[in-house]
Amino acid sequence: MLPGMSGAVEASIRKVLTPSVTALAAAHFEQVNYHLMSGRDEQAQAIGIQLIAGPDLMVAVTDPERPVGDIRVQTGGTGNLLYLDNRQWQGSLTASIRLLGNDSAVLFNDIGDGGYVMLHDLFMRSHRQFLFWGQGATAVGCSIELEGQDLGVAIGDDALISNGVWIRNYNMHALHDLRSGEAIGRKPASTVLERHVWLGQDALLLNCGRVGTGAVVGARSLVTRPVPPCVIVAGNPAEIRREAVSWGRDTYRMSDIERAAVGWPAMPGG
Repeated sequence: MLPGMSGAVEASIRKVLTPSVTALAAAHFEQVNYHLMSGRDEQAQAIGIQLIAGPDLMVAVTDPERPVGDIRVQTGGTGNLLYLDNRQWQGSLTASIRLLGNDSAVLFNDIGDGGYVMLHDLFMRSHRQFLFWGQGATAVGCSIELEGQDLGVAIGDDALISNGVWIRNYNMHALHDLRSGEAIGRKPASTVLERHVWLGQDALLLNCGRVGTGAVVGARSLVTRPVPPCVIVAGNPAEIRREAVSWGRDTYRMSDIERAAVGWPAMPGG
């Protein structure tokens, strides 16, 4: 699908390239022209990518002259890939990325005109992990941490992530039954945000699985299980507060494009 991507990661990413997550399909990536460079190349540094420590990193961009922002990468393993579709970028990406394992991939698609992504920390702890960032998705500020081989996080098209959001695909530390010695709790799993999801300020997604299309997560909510499409969840733990709702960027109405993105028809009279 992309040069330098391991077959295992490609298989994992193909599974999340569904219409509920993104308008992009595997064929899109096979038709795009890429410019490949090392994370240590001066050309990479000139557009805002710095490999600050560790083994080399393959970088694939669609425009080798267009600045991407300020991306700092630290690697602990080999065979890792950073991909940016920056052909149309007018916004910027500020990110601190740590890749401890081997053969992982971080994919940022077009963030849109004036788009902005702040990743305080992307910490990928295991081998063959992935981050997929959909078209037009933005983040005021968030932190993502991944555990477990062959797992990842997918951020759907047009997602909006508020400041202080944490996304974790595991429970941080294992719990053990002292009588049996067995580990208890859920195993790490991939986390998927579908299209047009809004995560409110300081929300914590903790191994929740999937957040459905158009869903809204309230500020400072703790989400530990899947969220259905077009609902508001809030609280600790988060519970459904209202159904058949979504959000729009205009204060007074939801655009027809936004309604279509979550599977609802336009309102009569436009």
